[in-house]
Parts: sequence; C-alpha cells; structure tokens
Amino acid sequence: MLKSYTYQYKVDPKMFRKALYFNTFAKQRIQSVLIAVMWLLGMGLLIANLVFKVEMSSVMQLCYIVLLIALPLLIFSCENSYRQYRSAPLHDKLREISMCEDWIKLHVVGGMDSEKLEWRMVAAAYELKDFFILYRDLNLMVLIPKDVVPKQDLPGIRTLLTCKLGRAFRSRA
Repeated sequence: MLKSYTYQYKVDPKMFRKALYFNTFAKQRIQSVLIAVMWLLGMGLLIANLVFKVEMSSVMQLCYIVLLIALPLLIFSCENSYRQYRSAPLHDKLREISMCEDWIKLHVVGGMDSEKLEWRMVAAAYELKDFFILYRDLNLMVLIPKDVVPKQDLPGIRTLLTCKLGRAFRSRA
C-alpha cells in the first residue's frame, strides 16, 4: 500500500517559465538538438546564399527562412505564455494536489471545483531539479514545486510515480 501525499503551493511565474521552456525544448532529449541543428542549417544556407552567392531556388530560400524563423517563434511563444500567466490572477492562487495509489486530485483553493484524475489519465511526468511536472496531455501540465515537498516524501513520490506511470515517469533532476 502506497502512502498518499497532499501539498498546498503557488506556482511562481518563474517556475512556470522554466516549465514552458522545458516543454518546448527539452521534454524529448533529442528535440533541442534537432531544433539547434535545423537552425544552424538554415543559418548555413543563408550565409551560402548571401555571402558566398550560391544560387538557390526560391523554394530553398523559403526553406531556410522558415528554419531561421522557427526558433525565434518558439521563444516568442514561451515568453508570450509566460507574460500571460504572470499577468493572470491564477498565478497567485493557492493550489492543492493530493496523490494516492488510485488517483490525483487537483484543486485551486477558493475555487468551486476540483478535478480528480485516475493515473491512466496522466500522459507523462518528469522530475526536474526544482519541481515535478505532470502532463494530463501533451500540453496541459501540473507543476509541483519541490520546496513544498518534505525531503522525506521525495522517495515516496518517486516510487508512486514510477509504480503508476512506469516509463512515462522520467527523472531529469
């Protein structure tokens, strides 16, 4: 029988920003490498075309322009989501999460509703240096700051996540 865990916390905008960048660039380890390689390829094609006067079709020029624009757009998307979160009143609300062997219960303190998820509804979970991220689907994430979790609970939470999610739980701490 696994223990149940309940914590109350706020999600700091800086933590949310870290989670956004992790989600965009580092959730899949190869993802950030591919993004960097593609951007460098676009930069190489731009230099070849403009500096070394290598003739390229308009399709090739369009391809390297798209490659060069993609990285700034990803960064802009992260920063825009961060600014929206920071300016929304939700970031200052106290959240509560309860985890046990059968389910996860999410609640915003002062709110009317709570959400109860079965473990099968959790797509993935990651442990990072400062927090845990639980993904309800590819884009909906629940953050749990480690500073609200007593040190003696960390091994139990890791065991619970490993037991319930298997390979869908990854530690990057």
